[in-house]
Amino acid sequence: MKYRPDKITVGGIDFEIVYKTMKHYGELDFEARKINISNEIKEEFLFDTIMHEAFHAVCAIAGLSYIIEDAHPELEEAIVRASDNLFFPFFKEHYREFSELFFSE
Repeated sequence: MKYRPDKITVGGIDFEIVYKTMKHYGELDFEARKINISNEIKEEFLFDTIMHEAFHAVCAIAGLSYIIEDAHPELEEAIVRASDNLFFPFFKEHYREFSELFFSE
């Protein structure tokens, strides 16, 4: 099975995922409820990119994006990348172990 969702739900809000040619890996358009993803990205890196953009959505839904933007324009990206590199790998590893214990037959 190939991972390539056409939408995700974050905080009860649906975000359409659009795959297209673009310079960056991904980009959140919060007002349009859309996540643009480079059509060059595949498999696990695609999941990581969607998680990255979903975390931007979390910040926007919580109202944190506005506060962070006022503090420093690049601070939100730094926080999201810290999650990419520190929390998400931890989560994926431990979720994999959890799902093998409780969901395997």
